[in-house]
Amino acid sequence: MIVYVNEKYLEENDAQVNVNDRGYLFADGVYEGFRIYNGKIFKLQEHKNRFQRSLDELKISYSLKDEIEEVFKNLFKKNNYLKEDELFYYMQITRGVAPRDHGFQKEKPKAGIYAFLSKKKINLDAYNNGVKICTTADNRWARCDIKCISLIANCLAKQTAVEDGFFDALFVHDGVITEGTSTNVCFIKDDILYTHAATNRILSGVTRNFVLDLCKENDIKVVEFPLTTNKISDVDEAFLTGTSGEITPIIKIDNITIGNGKSGKITKKLQKYYREYVNNNFY
Repeated sequence: MIVYVNEKYLEENDAQVNVNDRGYLFADGVYEGFRIYNGKIFKLQEHKNRFQRSLDELKISYSLKDEIEEVFKNLFKKNNYLKEDELFYYMQITRGVAPRDHGFQKEKPKAGIYAFLSKKKINLDAYNNGVKICTTADNRWARCDIKCISLIANCLAKQTAVEDGFFDALFVHDGVITEGTSTNVCFIKDDILYTHAATNRILSGVTRNFVLDLCKENDIKVVEFPLTTNKISDVDEAFLTGTSGEITPIIKIDNITIGNGKSGKITKKLQKYYREYVNNNFY
């Protein structure tokens, strides 16, 4: 696979970064992941806006222009992908190479950029039949709204969930369900959608926000208010939203079956509206 690293297109095994890059030393960087439909980037401007916000919040002096689009087009061509390929596009930007010091250098280093484009099919079993997930303590830092590359807490939570036989985990902060390890989460009760508000405790997901727009367009009431763990047994439906999985039904949380243990009617409607949008705008 051909990847992009600091203005060069290289075979992934030949790609190198300086060991003094602050992304390597401090996880000092941010990233975005994009879904590709029919050779086009889904919700490009929304992703770009969030990418720039994350850069600004970490005080990384870099202004996005057209590099996201240009690098994508080149990676698409150089890897000989086809429009019908299901693809995932990743780009990260770090503060760059500098002496190891917690403080930032007065002379700002050149930002480091890495990107790849790979085949990644949607998990149809999860999409159609739903998944079982667990809850776990949210021990991350309090700026989950920044899409930074420091994800070890998320990785550990995901791995523990998988080892225990679950698809994923939901973070819980002071009894409140915040989000998944790489997704947002929504709950349905009496045909009303509930989800955590876009505060510093969650990442304001592009897919999450798109789903909320779909709800408003189709007269599904939305309440941006989080669910507490003691209310899990009361909900009728639940689902995860994310770039890779779109809308993934949840059929069980810990030992509690959600609804009838199958994908719910509102979840299926939103999946339908989502696919109609993609088909109408990308094909």
